Amino acid sequence: MRALLASTVAALVALPAVPAAAVAAAAPAGMYRFVVAIGGLKTTSRENWVRLATYSLTADGKAYDSHFHWSQRVRVNRSYTGVSGGDCGVRACQVQTANGFQATSSPKQLSGTYTVTGSVLRITWTGNGWEEWTVSEPIAGQLAKLTYRGSSFGATHGYGYGSNATWSNRASMAEIAAFDHTRLKHDYHLWKTDAGTPYLDEGAGNPFWKTGWQRCTSGRCLGGATTGTDYYLSTANATSTDRRDTIWHWRRELADGRGEHCYTGNSHVKPMLQIIDNAGGFHGWVAVEASLNQTSPSQGTSADDIGVFELSEF
Repeated sequence: MRALLASTVAALVALPAVPAAAVAAAAPAGMYRFVVAIGGLKTTSRENWVRLATYSLTADGKAYDSHFHWSQRVRVNRSYTGVSGGDCGVRACQVQTANGFQATSSPKQLSGTYTVTGSVLRITWTGNGWEEWTVSEPIAGQLAKLTYRGSSFGATHGYGYGSNATWSNRASMAEIAAFDHTRLKHDYHLWKTDAGTPYLDEGAGNPFWKTGWQRCTSGRCLGGATTGTDYYLSTANATSTDRRDTIWHWRRELADGRGEHCYTGNSHVKPMLQIIDNAGGFHGWVAVEASLNQTSPSQGTSADDIGVFELSEF
């Protein structure tokens, strides 16, 4: 009997080890694709930055970021999108956006891992620190929301939403024009100056001040005006089919004062990413403002407007 037991144990020890099965990571509210606006904004700094990103998560706990980045440390001029506004209540001008946003793809990438503990999503970027968000579900089974908690790399504010819709799933300009924009709340954290003194312009819950949009001759642009100001909402360039949109606005008196039909001074440029749910429904944007001073050397960064915001239903 002892000989039989010994031979059985020896046989078990000799068996090759069986690798443990890969454990699927718990995706935030079951969602794997997120649009995120995040930034580091402090009144004590003139090196503030913002980032507009897509996060792609995988079932094995990996995280991939693709983003555009703007900082007060890098002085860049605005860029043209190749999209023109015309016959939509504004001057016929080619839309401008923050430098680089009109490119065919985002220039920066990160990779790392993620975990979800309770309602907290933690992403650790390889060589770039960690960030944490609280996860909620404004539409159960259709859309997740990320509320910013903190980071190790200097971010102070952020907005995020996620679903499993593909990155090419977006609302057309016709759909956006038909949407009731009074349903979108405007939450924002923007670094500005008053007589050269920095402050954060912050608010929550108010609709964006431009709600009525008209379709332009171009199928890629909407336009509208308030007293003295022209607003444009367009895709990031003339060919993109992803989630990118941009808002551009400026006061007509400033253009007239420079003898210009289309303003080339310090206009407001606001890159945005559409919030799309699993069923393809449109719910607004996460966005940044990256209006860096390009025309007032004497003012330097004091003429910058930079920050993060959302125009969303939630």
